[in-house]
Amino acid sequence: MKAVVIEFHQETNSFNPNVCTRSYFEQSRIAIGEELFELIGKPCALGGIFKALQEKNVDIIPGISMFTMSGGRVDQKVVDEFIERSIQAIHQHASIDAVFISLHGATETTEHEDCSGYIIEAIRSVVGNETILACSTDMHANITTKMMEHSNIICGYETYPHVDHFETGYRTGKLGLSCLLDVNKPKMVQVKIPMIVPASAYTTMSGPFAALINEGQLLVKNREIDDFSIYQMQPWLDVEDGASSVIVIAKEEAKAEEYALFLARKLFNLRESFQPNLYSIDQVIKIAEKNTNSQPVVLVDSADSTNAGATGDSVAVVKKMLESGSKVKTAIAIVDAPAADLAHEIGVGNKAVFSIGGTKLPEMNETLQVECYVKSLHDGTFVQEGPAGRGMINNIGPSAVLRIGNIDVLVCHHIFGNGDPQLFRAFGMEPTLYELITVKACTSFRAAYSKFTDQIYDTDTPGAASVDLKSLPFKRLSKHVYPFSSLENKEMNEFVYGKS
Repeated sequence: MKAVVIEFHQETNSFNPNVCTRSYFEQSRIAIGEELFELIGKPCALGGIFKALQEKNVDIIPGISMFTMSGGRVDQKVVDEFIERSIQAIHQHASIDAVFISLHGATETTEHEDCSGYIIEAIRSVVGNETILACSTDMHANITTKMMEHSNIICGYETYPHVDHFETGYRTGKLGLSCLLDVNKPKMVQVKIPMIVPASAYTTMSGPFAALINEGQLLVKNREIDDFSIYQMQPWLDVEDGASSVIVIAKEEAKAEEYALFLARKLFNLRESFQPNLYSIDQVIKIAEKNTNSQPVVLVDSADSTNAGATGDSVAVVKKMLESGSKVKTAIAIVDAPAADLAHEIGVGNKAVFSIGGTKLPEMNETLQVECYVKSLHDGTFVQEGPAGRGMINNIGPSAVLRIGNIDVLVCHHIFGNGDPQLFRAFGMEPTLYELITVKACTSFRAAYSKFTDQIYDTDTPGAASVDLKSLPFKRLSKHVYPFSSLENKEMNEFVYGKS
């Protein structure tokens, strides 16, 4: 058997006006040909796909991996290059049996709302209908009609924070091969659910969403179904064909339909529970001031999370700290390339008036003029401690730690690994030694931060990934989607089915 393996991974925030160009991908990973084999054994989706294929002695044809963090829409030229190189890999052999694709699944380009569907359709047009096409995706993917039409298998993460990248790739590999090897081929059914909810409002670590995931896993364990994926579409994707969904894979199509609807109804009925209790910035500062134990207080600035495609350049917390005169020892990271470059220019130990914040989204995030002391300078490279992505190398570009009284600000060209404590530790900012830490992430950080603090507060902050979804300027997403429409349970009968 011969299989092509490729990857295109980027999560789009429609409210971030900054286009993701090729250079944005270069900051993370562009690997071509046999360079992909460097990911064998790594905690990523491609690593899991490789393991599944190697177990069956499949002849692996490596294509291209283009991987980056969340951001604005992707430059169409980047996607065109990806498709061209993927087709080149396919054409290396007279025939192939399967194509395995690692995708995020919630990606827009400057020309196409449904980037993943566009990619899958392009690959299908080249390989024909007999070749198996299997895709791994993020839990926050938007599984579109086009993706379902042209895929045999689609698998999503089952954890949030996401710590099962490898396992999801492995599931995708095994199920894709099952389409080739098994007499009774797996059938895939999707139920679309017209709802979006804030990504900071649920987790698979505990609570109702965790219980729902556990129900799906029990169905697999009891062999009622082969696989399931519950997709909470990331809620900052303003597209026409947008919805959350459930995919179930089973040997019997009737079983897949039955349990897809079962899980979809349960998810839909939980919609009101997916609303976080938000604190104001001032309230969290007061909590930190009154804190008497050794645990740091975490202020969750999810609205400015670059993991969610926001710009990461908000200084709202710094402004509130300065206005209140609080003496709480605070750590925060901010995307601000000009400030980082200025720090490198004037050097460690010197002071200057810096303009910090608002460099990426000035219409939403303001700029502060403040005197800063340059505490340290860095090249921006660090290794994640995990558990998610342990050992993965990130580079936030030329960076610096600026001190403003009792506030330490890491300024950088871009933020990767938001939820990993090494974003601070690697640059001399030990999180456990601060009284207040601002984390620009939705939920990913909880896997690591929960190990040393339970004082975590979701906070009402400005940004392109606002928790208040009704405050965002949606133009293309249907107004019949919750929370823009209350929706009654009887409308579940009108949910859209898709089948592979």
